[in-house]
Amino acid sequence: MSLRVEQDGRVRHLTLASAGTRNLLNSSVAGELLWELDSADTDAGTGAVLLDAEGDVFCGGIEDGAAVPEELFTFGPRAVKPVVIAMKGVALSAGVALLANAHVVVAAQGSSFGLTDLREGRTDARVLKAVAAALGARRTRELALTGRIFTVPDALAWGLVHAVMPPFELEDRARAVAQGLAGANAEAVRVLLGLFGSA
Repeated sequence: MSLRVEQDGRVRHLTLASAGTRNLLNSSVAGELLWELDSADTDAGTGAVLLDAEGDVFCGGIEDGAAVPEELFTFGPRAVKPVVIAMKGVALSAGVALLANAHVVVAAQGSSFGLTDLREGRTDARVLKAVAAALGARRTRELALTGRIFTVPDALAWGLVHAVMPPFELEDRARAVAQGLAGANAEAVRVLLGLFGSA
């Protein structure tokens, strides 16, 4: 799996770029993604991060046997630069945890989500804790136990995503949000994010 990195003005644009493997997180890309998120957070020339993915699966979870750092699922509360995700297609388990950590999630109509690890005989507490911080423990427990797939209206109602766009508008809308945040007063953004850092 690969991660494509571009600097678009004050926006660090990160793209999960292995559609052929459903953008599963392996050890290499997980470490690189975390490094880029941390790097953007300390880079004076970066005001926001935009994360998206190639293909029809945003992120299918964690590759079997991959060593994924726990910090990848706690970057939201630690960040002082806003992270925007443009999500389309499917997000499963660790993919949902990435969404739960973002500050703004723009999703394409028709997308779907699920905590499906239990179907494969495993549970990742790091993923579940990250999702529970966004959705609440009771809902996260039910989703993880049943492994049911939920849709954009559910994700919007529960606060996992914040805006829903037709697929053809997703990229432009998410980029506009990221650019707007990148141009905001950095100190005011830092203070605002700090207010909710432990949430």
